[in-house]
Amino acid sequence: MKRLLMALIVLAVACGPGPTAPKASTSPVATTPVARPSLAPFPSPTPGGPTPPPPVAVVCQSQVPAGHQLGLVSLRGVQGVVVRDVTDINHPVTRCGFQGGAYFRFVSSTRVSYIVTSSGDVGASGALYMVDLNASTTSLVRAWSSGGYGSWIYAWSPDAQKLTYLSSDSTGVSWHLLSAAGDKTLASLGTTRLGGVALDNDDIMVGFSADGQYVAVESTFTTQKGGGATAPAIQIVRLSDLKLVYMRADGTMATWGATGARFYFRTTGGVLVWEATGKVQTVNPGLQWIRPWPSADGVHITFSSLNPQGNHVVGILDTGGGPVAQATAEPRANPGFLTSTLIWYAGETRCTTTTPCGLGGPPLTGTTYLYDIAGVESGSIDTAFYDSWPHNAGQS
Repeated sequence: MKRLLMALIVLAVACGPGPTAPKASTSPVATTPVARPSLAPFPSPTPGGPTPPPPVAVVCQSQVPAGHQLGLVSLRGVQGVVVRDVTDINHPVTRCGFQGGAYFRFVSSTRVSYIVTSSGDVGASGALYMVDLNASTTSLVRAWSSGGYGSWIYAWSPDAQKLTYLSSDSTGVSWHLLSAAGDKTLASLGTTRLGGVALDNDDIMVGFSADGQYVAVESTFTTQKGGGATAPAIQIVRLSDLKLVYMRADGTMATWGATGARFYFRTTGGVLVWEATGKVQTVNPGLQWIRPWPSADGVHITFSSLNPQGNHVVGILDTGGGPVAQATAEPRANPGFLTSTLIWYAGETRCTTTTPCGLGGPPLTGTTYLYDIAGVESGSIDTAFYDSWPHNAGQS
């Protein structure tokens, strides 16, 4: 989905808050959470800090059983974001629903985090909350008085004991690590780059390696004031001593693999991978993937790429070195692994010489799909897909 936007704020608004409230349930475990700091695996926010916007209500119809596979999705005909149990894909179960919020992530199988802002705009004051679905309690993780581009970017460590995030305001963007040891600034990334944004080329992310030993940031959106040196596009820090072990001036569309410590990213020459030994090697020369998403078993990475007509098509990379497979030749966008064998993606309007898609990129059709990597595509009632659990091999 290639789009050139006039300014970064346009993209920020487009990414805006999540869908509206889910339909209420008469379940006896339905609850409106109260902010409680006891859930957080690190100290609660300092008293006297920014006043956070309130948490949203969550309605749970049933508890999440241990070891189940889950998705954070929006469903056709149902408002809001729900936790969907897809352990039995033929009989999925909606466990919980959220009334508002945005940028949802699984912290663990029973904990979900999300962001709220005071006005629904990322430039406003905001807060990151964590919900314990089975205990029906909510804790405040952190709050901020104003946000800039990238202020919604965050990720949890595999053991849920650490949080990495970006703070962003008028002074610039900073990369952080929050844990029981406190809040440490890992790097200053400079100020937000002004000008157009190409969504098929520009990217911003943070994340932990699957083994929990490293943390990385990748951003193509920042620069330095006064003509100073631009921060590296990619930085990887070892958590044991917070030493910067790898940095690179170029690179975009990055993701950690779901096993070990393998960091994949795109350059003009194709897809490369950094390994904990320090070795960097080419995975697929020439591949210009977009928004890669690894399967939890570590075997595959799905992504989209542009075909000659300007449409997106979905590919599947074998991390063991096998050939790249194509899910379907039909226009599809925004793929992600719902389970290690099922990929969710959205239908896209076909670009032709008589109906070119232009600079705005091909619009979505409104139809969504599930693709079994065995080769079968079927329709999906999930209209949007945000995250899945487990994230990595071995998590339950």
